[in-house]
Amino acid sequence: MKQPAYAIVMFAYNEEDNIQRSLDSVFSNVDDGLTTLTVMANGCTDRTAEIVRKNIERFSAQRLQLVELSLGDKCNAWNHYVHQLADMETCCFFIDADVAFSSACFSQMSAHLNNADPSYHVVAGLPLSGRNRDYYETLVVERACFFGNLYGLRGSYLKLLRQAQFYLPVGLNWIDSFLTKAANTDLKFGSENLPNRVTYLPQVGYYVDSLSPFRASDIKLYRNRIARYELGKIQERYLDALPLSQWPKTLEPINRQIWENFPQQTQALNLIKRWLVRGRLKKLVG
Repeated sequence: MKQPAYAIVMFAYNEEDNIQRSLDSVFSNVDDGLTTLTVMANGCTDRTAEIVRKNIERFSAQRLQLVELSLGDKCNAWNHYVHQLADMETCCFFIDADVAFSSACFSQMSAHLNNADPSYHVVAGLPLSGRNRDYYETLVVERACFFGNLYGLRGSYLKLLRQAQFYLPVGLNWIDSFLTKAANTDLKFGSENLPNRVTYLPQVGYYVDSLSPFRASDIKLYRNRIARYELGKIQERYLDALPLSQWPKTLEPINRQIWENFPQQTQALNLIKRWLVRGRLKKLVG
Protein backbone atom coordinates (compact mmCIF):
# COMPACT_ATOMS: atom_id res chain seq x y z
CA MET A 1 0.00 0.00 0.00
CA LYS A 2 1.32 3.41 -0.95
CA GLN A 3 2.16 5.68 1.95
CA PRO A 4 -0.23 8.67 1.99
CA ALA A 5 1.44 11.99 1.32
CA TYR A 6 1.81 14.50 4.12
CA ALA A 7 3.35 17.91 4.71
CA ILE A 8 4.82 19.39 7.89
CA VAL A 9 4.90 22.98 9.11
CA MET A 10 7.18 23.95 12.00
CA PHE A 11 6.62 27.20 13.91
CA ALA A 12 9.73 28.86 15.29
CA TYR A 13 10.27 32.02 17.29
CA ASN A 14 13.88 32.56 18.45
CA GLU A 15 14.62 28.84 18.67
CA GLU A 16 18.33 28.85 17.82
CA ASP A 17 19.06 26.60 20.82
CA ASN A 18 16.47 23.96 19.90
CA ILE A 19 15.64 23.96 16.21
CA GLN A 20 18.55 21.82 15.02
CA ARG A 21 17.53 19.00 17.31
CA SER A 22 13.93 19.26 16.13
CA LEU A 23 14.90 19.29 12.46
CA ASP A 24 17.12 16.25 12.97
CA SER A 25 14.28 14.49 14.77
CA VAL A 26 11.83 15.25 11.97
CA PHE A 27 14.09 13.98 9.21
CA SER A 28 14.93 10.88 11.24
CA ASN A 29 11.24 9.97 11.42
CA VAL A 30 9.83 10.74 7.96
CA ASP A 31 9.66 8.66 4.80
CA ASP A 32 8.84 9.17 1.13
CA GLY A 33 5.37 10.37 2.12
CA LEU A 34 6.79 13.74 3.14
CA THR A 35 6.24 16.38 0.50
CA THR A 36 7.57 19.49 2.23
CA LEU A 37 8.71 20.65 5.64
CA THR A 38 8.05 24.39 5.91
CA VAL A 39 9.62 26.34 8.76
CA MET A 40 7.66 29.46 9.66
CA ALA A 41 10.21 31.75 11.33
CA ASN A 42 8.00 34.45 12.82
CA GLY A 43 9.71 37.58 14.11
CA CYS A 44 13.00 35.83 14.89
CA THR A 45 15.86 38.05 16.02
CA ASP A 46 18.39 35.28 16.63
CA ARG A 47 20.08 32.65 14.41
CA THR A 48 16.97 30.51 13.86
CA ALA A 49 16.60 31.38 10.15
CA GLU A 50 20.33 31.03 9.55
CA ILE A 51 20.30 27.51 10.98
CA VAL A 52 17.35 26.56 8.76
CA ARG A 53 19.14 27.87 5.66
CA LYS A 54 22.14 25.68 6.42
CA ASN A 55 19.81 22.70 6.72
CA ILE A 56 18.18 23.49 3.37
CA GLU A 57 21.59 22.85 1.77
CA ARG A 58 21.91 19.68 3.83
CA PHE A 59 18.50 18.10 3.22
CA SER A 60 17.45 19.66 -0.16
CA ALA A 61 15.30 22.66 -0.95
CA GLN A 62 12.48 20.49 -2.26
CA ARG A 63 11.76 19.03 1.19
CA LEU A 64 12.78 21.88 3.49
CA GLN A 65 11.62 25.44 2.97
CA LEU A 66 11.92 28.60 5.05
CA VAL A 67 9.29 31.32 5.30
CA GLU A 68 10.26 34.41 7.31
CA LEU A 69 7.57 36.70 8.72
CA SER A 70 8.36 40.00 10.39
CA LEU A 71 5.60 39.72 12.98
CA GLY A 72 6.51 37.56 15.97
CA ASP A 73 3.10 36.01 16.47
CA LYS A 74 2.24 32.32 16.11
CA CYS A 75 -1.40 33.01 15.22
CA ASN A 76 -0.32 35.18 12.30
CA ALA A 77 2.10 32.47 11.16
CA TRP A 78 -0.61 29.79 11.49
CA ASN A 79 -3.06 31.91 9.47
CA HIS A 80 -0.45 32.56 6.78
CA TYR A 81 0.32 28.89 6.37
CA VAL A 82 -3.26 27.59 6.44
CA HIS A 83 -4.67 30.18 4.06
CA GLN A 84 -1.76 30.73 1.70
CA LEU A 85 0.59 27.75 1.72
CA ALA A 86 -1.12 24.55 2.87
CA ASP A 87 -1.77 21.75 0.38
CA MET A 88 -5.40 20.85 1.00
CA GLU A 89 -5.05 17.50 -0.74
CA THR A 90 -2.80 16.01 1.95
CA CYS A 91 -2.58 15.61 5.70
CA CYS A 92 -0.54 18.41 7.25
CA PHE A 93 1.33 18.16 10.54
CA PHE A 94 1.76 21.22 12.74
CA ILE A 95 4.75 21.07 15.09
CA ASP A 96 6.83 23.27 17.37
CA ALA A 97 10.57 23.84 17.02
CA ASP A 98 11.55 22.76 20.52
CA VAL A 99 10.35 19.13 20.59
CA ALA A 100 11.49 15.72 19.35
CA PHE A 101 9.33 13.00 17.83
CA SER A 102 8.70 9.29 18.27
CA SER A 103 9.88 6.76 15.70
CA ALA A 104 8.08 7.01 12.33
CA CYS A 105 5.32 9.06 13.96
CA PHE A 106 4.46 11.08 10.85
CA SER A 107 3.85 8.11 8.57
CA GLN A 108 1.97 6.27 11.32
CA MET A 109 -0.25 9.21 12.15
CA SER A 110 -0.95 10.15 8.54
CA ALA A 111 -1.91 6.56 7.70
CA HIS A 112 -4.11 6.39 10.79
CA LEU A 113 -5.96 9.60 9.90
CA ASN A 114 -6.22 8.60 6.25
CA ASN A 115 -7.86 5.29 7.23
CA ALA A 116 -10.10 6.76 9.93
CA ASP A 117 -13.76 7.61 9.48
CA PRO A 118 -14.15 10.78 7.35
CA SER A 119 -15.67 12.59 10.36
CA TYR A 120 -12.22 12.81 11.98
CA HIS A 121 -10.46 16.12 11.36
CA VAL A 122 -7.36 15.75 13.53
CA VAL A 123 -4.82 13.19 14.65
CA ALA A 124 -3.22 14.24 17.93
CA GLY A 125 0.31 13.41 18.98
CA LEU A 126 0.57 12.12 22.52
CA PRO A 127 3.02 13.56 25.07
CA LEU A 128 5.68 10.93 25.75
CA SER A 129 7.72 12.79 28.37
CA GLY A 130 7.48 15.61 30.88
CA ARG A 131 6.29 15.88 34.46
CA ASN A 132 2.67 16.39 33.40
CA ARG A 133 2.66 13.69 30.74
CA ASP A 134 -0.15 11.65 32.28
CA TYR A 135 -2.40 14.69 32.68
CA TYR A 136 -1.93 15.88 29.11
CA GLU A 137 -2.41 12.37 27.76
CA THR A 138 -5.73 12.22 29.63
CA LEU A 139 -6.80 15.45 27.92
CA VAL A 140 -6.18 13.84 24.53
CA VAL A 141 -7.73 10.47 25.30
CA GLU A 142 -10.74 11.58 27.36
CA ARG A 143 -11.47 15.12 26.15
CA ALA A 144 -10.30 15.03 22.50
CA CYS A 145 -7.75 17.79 23.01
CA PHE A 146 -4.61 18.28 20.95
CA PHE A 147 -1.52 20.41 21.42
CA GLY A 148 0.68 22.56 19.22
CA ASN A 149 3.72 20.35 19.81
CA LEU A 150 2.34 17.85 17.27
CA TYR A 151 -0.99 17.38 15.51
CA GLY A 152 -2.10 16.56 11.98
CA LEU A 153 -5.03 18.07 10.06
CA ARG A 154 -6.87 16.22 7.33
CA GLY A 155 -6.90 17.90 3.92
CA SER A 156 -10.69 18.11 3.98
CA TYR A 157 -10.52 19.99 7.27
CA LEU A 158 -8.00 22.43 5.84
CA LYS A 159 -10.52 23.06 3.06
CA LEU A 160 -13.22 23.70 5.65
CA LEU A 161 -10.97 26.19 7.47
CA ARG A 162 -10.38 28.11 4.25
CA GLN A 163 -14.00 28.04 3.12
CA ALA A 164 -15.15 29.30 6.52
CA GLN A 165 -12.45 31.99 6.52
CA PHE A 166 -11.37 30.80 9.95
CA TYR A 167 -8.52 32.94 11.27
CA LEU A 168 -6.94 32.95 14.70
CA PRO A 169 -6.95 36.50 16.12
CA VAL A 170 -3.42 37.89 16.26
CA GLY A 171 -2.28 38.02 19.87
CA LEU A 172 -4.36 35.05 21.06
CA ASN A 173 -2.53 33.45 23.99
CA TRP A 174 -4.26 30.08 24.36
CA ILE A 175 -4.14 28.79 20.79
CA ASP A 176 -4.48 25.06 21.52
CA SER A 177 -7.79 25.56 23.32
CA PHE A 178 -9.40 27.38 20.40
CA LEU A 179 -8.10 24.97 17.77
CA THR A 180 -9.44 22.09 19.88
CA LYS A 181 -12.85 23.77 20.15
CA ALA A 182 -12.92 24.52 16.43
CA ALA A 183 -12.18 20.94 15.40
CA ASN A 184 -14.56 19.33 17.90
CA THR A 185 -17.50 21.52 16.90
CA ASP A 186 -16.99 21.79 13.12
CA LEU A 187 -16.17 25.51 13.66
CA LYS A 188 -19.57 26.11 15.33
CA PHE A 189 -18.07 26.56 18.83
CA GLY A 190 -20.98 24.86 20.54
CA SER A 191 -20.89 23.86 24.19
CA GLU A 192 -20.48 20.13 23.50
CA ASN A 193 -17.93 18.20 21.47
CA LEU A 194 -19.18 16.37 18.41
CA PRO A 195 -18.14 12.70 18.38
CA ASN A 196 -15.22 11.39 16.34
CA ARG A 197 -13.37 14.58 15.45
CA VAL A 198 -9.96 13.96 17.09
CA THR A 199 -8.12 10.64 17.03
CA TYR A 200 -4.70 9.44 18.21
CA LEU A 201 -2.37 6.44 18.30
CA PRO A 202 -1.13 4.97 21.60
CA GLN A 203 2.56 5.63 22.30
CA VAL A 204 2.94 7.82 19.21
CA GLY A 205 3.79 11.47 19.67
CA TYR A 206 6.45 13.87 20.92
CA TYR A 207 9.06 14.41 23.59
CA VAL A 208 9.63 17.62 25.53
CA ASP A 209 12.35 18.50 28.00
CA SER A 210 11.24 18.95 31.60
CA LEU A 211 11.86 22.43 32.96
CA SER A 212 14.35 22.76 35.79
CA PRO A 213 13.78 25.07 38.78
CA PHE A 214 17.56 25.51 38.91
CA ARG A 215 17.97 27.07 35.44
CA ALA A 216 17.22 30.77 35.08
CA SER A 217 16.12 30.32 31.46
CA ASP A 218 13.64 27.60 32.46
CA ILE A 219 12.24 29.73 35.29
CA LYS A 220 11.65 32.57 32.84
CA LEU A 221 10.02 30.19 30.36
CA TYR A 222 7.77 28.77 33.07
CA ARG A 223 6.70 32.25 34.22
CA ASN A 224 5.94 33.31 30.65
CA ARG A 225 3.95 30.12 30.11
CA ILE A 226 1.80 30.76 33.17
CA ALA A 227 1.16 34.37 32.14
CA ARG A 228 0.30 33.33 28.58
CA TYR A 229 -2.09 30.56 29.60
CA GLU A 230 -3.88 32.57 32.27
CA LEU A 231 -4.30 35.59 30.00
CA GLY A 232 -5.50 33.24 27.28
CA LYS A 233 -8.24 31.93 29.55
CA ILE A 234 -9.47 35.48 30.10
CA GLN A 235 -9.33 36.26 26.38
CA GLU A 236 -11.31 33.09 25.80
CA ARG A 237 -14.24 34.41 27.84
CA TYR A 238 -14.51 37.44 25.57
CA LEU A 239 -14.27 35.42 22.35
CA ASP A 240 -16.78 32.84 23.60
CA ALA A 241 -19.31 35.66 23.90
CA LEU A 242 -18.94 36.49 20.19
CA PRO A 243 -20.00 34.55 17.10
CA LEU A 244 -17.07 33.49 14.95
CA SER A 245 -18.01 36.07 12.30
CA GLN A 246 -17.44 38.85 14.84
CA TRP A 247 -14.05 37.73 16.14
CA PRO A 248 -11.57 40.62 15.89
CA LYS A 249 -8.53 40.22 13.65
CA THR A 250 -6.34 41.21 16.57
CA LEU A 251 -6.83 40.82 20.32
CA GLU A 252 -5.78 44.42 20.95
CA PRO A 253 -9.31 45.75 21.71
CA ILE A 254 -10.06 42.80 23.98
CA ASN A 255 -6.73 43.17 25.76
CA ARG A 256 -7.59 46.79 26.49
CA GLN A 257 -10.96 45.78 27.90
CA ILE A 258 -9.24 43.24 30.14
CA TRP A 259 -6.77 45.90 31.28
CA GLU A 260 -9.53 48.37 32.08
CA ASN A 261 -11.34 45.73 34.15
CA PHE A 262 -8.27 43.95 35.47
CA PRO A 263 -9.31 43.49 39.14
CA GLN A 264 -12.64 41.91 38.18
CA GLN A 265 -11.18 39.79 35.39
CA THR A 266 -8.41 38.33 37.57
CA GLN A 267 -10.13 37.95 40.93
CA ALA A 268 -10.02 34.16 40.69
CA LEU A 269 -6.21 34.15 40.29
CA ASN A 270 -3.73 33.97 43.13
CA LEU A 271 -1.36 36.89 43.70
CA ILE A 272 1.54 35.40 41.73
CA LYS A 273 -0.55 34.57 38.66
CA ARG A 274 -2.22 37.98 38.81
CA TRP A 275 1.18 39.67 38.92
CA LEU A 276 2.45 37.63 35.96
CA VAL A 277 -0.65 38.29 33.86
CA ARG A 278 -0.55 42.00 34.71
CA GLY A 279 3.05 42.23 33.53
CA ARG A 280 2.32 40.47 30.24
CA LEU A 281 -0.84 42.46 29.60
CA LYS A 282 0.89 45.78 30.33
CA LYS A 283 3.43 45.06 27.59
CA LEU A 284 0.61 44.32 25.14
CA VAL A 285 -1.49 47.42 25.79
CA GLY A 286 1.46 49.80 26.11
